[in-house]
Amino acid sequence: MSFFDLPIDQQIALAEQVARAAIGWWDFPATADLALLKHRENSVFRVTHPATGQRAVLRVHRTGYQTARSVLSEIRWMEALNDFGVRTPAVLRTRDGDVVREVTVPALPEPRLCDMLEWVDGQPLAEDDLVEAFRILGELHARCHAHARQWTLPPDFERQAWDEAALLDGQHPIIAPAWENWALSEAQCAFVLECRAALRTRLQQWGKPPERYGLIHADLMPENLIAAPDGLRLIDFDDCGFGWYLYDPASALLFYFGQDFYPDLVRSWTAGYRSVRPLADEDVNELPTFLMLRCFYGLGWLHERRNSEAAQLFNEPLVMLTAAVGETFLRRHGACGVGHRT
Repeated sequence: MSFFDLPIDQQIALAEQVARAAIGWWDFPATADLALLKHRENSVFRVTHPATGQRAVLRVHRTGYQTARSVLSEIRWMEALNDFGVRTPAVLRTRDGDVVREVTVPALPEPRLCDMLEWVDGQPLAEDDLVEAFRILGELHARCHAHARQWTLPPDFERQAWDEAALLDGQHPIIAPAWENWALSEAQCAFVLECRAALRTRLQQWGKPPERYGLIHADLMPENLIAAPDGLRLIDFDDCGFGWYLYDPASALLFYFGQDFYPDLVRSWTAGYRSVRPLADEDVNELPTFLMLRCFYGLGWLHERRNSEAAQLFNEPLVMLTAAVGETFLRRHGACGVGHRT
C-alpha cells in the first residue's frame, strides 16, 4: 500500500511526524505549534515558535515528484523574481545554511524533502471582484514571463515540463493520462482521445519559440496571490516549470469557461497583461488550445487522487467542462468536426 492509499487522516499524521522531525533544523523547538494549512501535493504547515511567536511555513514534500535539485531550482526562481520586483515569500535557511533538507522518520520507508518559507500575513486575493482580480493576474503573469525571458538559468536548474510528453503522452510522474480517468464513459473517453490528437497537431503548429514557451508558474490564480499589508506576494511555486506562456492564464480561467462573465475575465486579463508586455490578438485567440491542455492536466490529476474529497467534488464538473472546452477547441482545430460527447 502506498502513502496515498492510506486514509487522509493517517497521511496527515505521518506528515506531521516528518514536520516535527524537521523543524529543529530551522531552530524551532519540538514544542512549536504545527497547524496544517494544506494537504495536496505537499503537506504544508504553519509553524509557530512558543517563546518568540515567530511564524513560518514548512513544506513536507510528497515522494516521487520533486528532487532536492528541483526544489532548490524553484527557490532560486522565487528569489530571482523577488529581486526583479515580483514579490515572493523569503526563504528561510537551516542552521547549516541549506534551503532544503531530507528528513527521515521510522514510520515512513522513504525520506521526505522539507523546506521553510517566511510567513506572510494577509489573505488570498479577494474574488468578490473577479474582473479586477484577473486584471491583476494578467499584470503578474506578464511580469513573470518578462523575467523568464531575460533570466539566465543556473547551470543545474531542474524543473518539470508541462508539454506534450507530460500531458498527452502520459509521462508525468504523478499525473495519470487524462483518458484513463475513472469516470469517463466510453463515448467521453473517445472524445478525449479525439481532442488529444487534435491538440497534439495544434501544439506542434504553435511551436515552442522563446516568445511562446519558457519558465511559468503553472498554477497562478487568485488563491495563490496573498494580499499583505505591504503588497501582493506570489506563493505556491511547486508546479513551476517549463511550458507555454498561455498555459498560465488557462490555468486560472478554466473553471470560469462558459460563464456569462467569462469574456469579461479574458478581456480584463488581456488588458492587465498588455499593460506590462505585448500580447498579440493571435495569442488571445489561442486560449482554447491551452484551456484544453489544462483539462488534460485536471482529469489526470484527479484520477491519481480519485479517493480524495477533491476528486469527489470536482471530477464530474471537470468532465462536463472538458466537453464544453473540447467542443470549442475542435470547432477550430479538429480534423473531423464534432460528434456526440455524452
